[in-house]
Amino acid sequence: MTFEMWHVGHYIFMVSPFVITAILYFFTRKKSYQSKKKIGVVLSIVAVIILLLRNLEIFFKNGQLFDFELLPLQICHFANFVLLYAFMTDSKAFFGLATLFNLPAAMMSIVFANSLENYSTILTLRGGAYIFGHILIVVITLFAYLNGFVKLNKKVYAQTLVIVFVLYGLGLVMNNVLLLTTGEASNYFYATKPEHGTPLELFFNWGVEYNLGGYFIVNPIYLVLTGLLGFTIISLLYIILKVFQPKHLEPKQQSKKLSAGYRSFVKE
Repeated sequence: MTFEMWHVGHYIFMVSPFVITAILYFFTRKKSYQSKKKIGVVLSIVAVIILLLRNLEIFFKNGQLFDFELLPLQICHFANFVLLYAFMTDSKAFFGLATLFNLPAAMMSIVFANSLENYSTILTLRGGAYIFGHILIVVITLFAYLNGFVKLNKKVYAQTLVIVFVLYGLGLVMNNVLLLTTGEASNYFYATKPEHGTPLELFFNWGVEYNLGGYFIVNPIYLVLTGLLGFTIISLLYIILKVFQPKHLEPKQQSKKLSAGYRSFVKE
């Protein structure tokens, strides 16, 4: 079974995260904050397991040798651990990162899923992991947002920008280190080259690749323009989601409200 861009299967792929999120939200809307937190942890663990199974397939098919695909430094692979950590610790910084950075990146990977066309069949662990892994990232993040786990404010916005640009720089360094030491052309965080078939190719073609000292490859124009695009997407998404941010009571707030209500009842 092969994958074709802009055909029925691709449209179903693009719509499915929103359908699944709506169904999940409907059946869990009356559950407590802690119960929803456990659901988020379980879904995130499932996403990590799917990624690990994908990596095991690559490892054994590659003759049990190192492959840059095994390191979860690709944006969407990294997102699985961001979401798991966010739910386990209730970290607003990591929920913000997942919402403002990982969510649009996962959605772009679903819309521009050109790499799936290179698979002779998508009925493999790797093909299934691409499809279900990206769906889960979108579903889990939207589930977190709709249920009030995501608390967007200026601090979270600033933290997200700092983390993203640090990771972007780290990705560029790691790509060059692996190319120098193993000869493998990794592309973590798309810091070296754009994903084929995406609008980022235009930025790359506007620039020129430089090989600094024969050890460090960089396309400055591509880096700057991609960085500006990332900043714009994060900023616009922050503004939009901040306006429509659901208002939910966290456990401590709920207990305070209940206590206040009880005291009022006793006085009456």
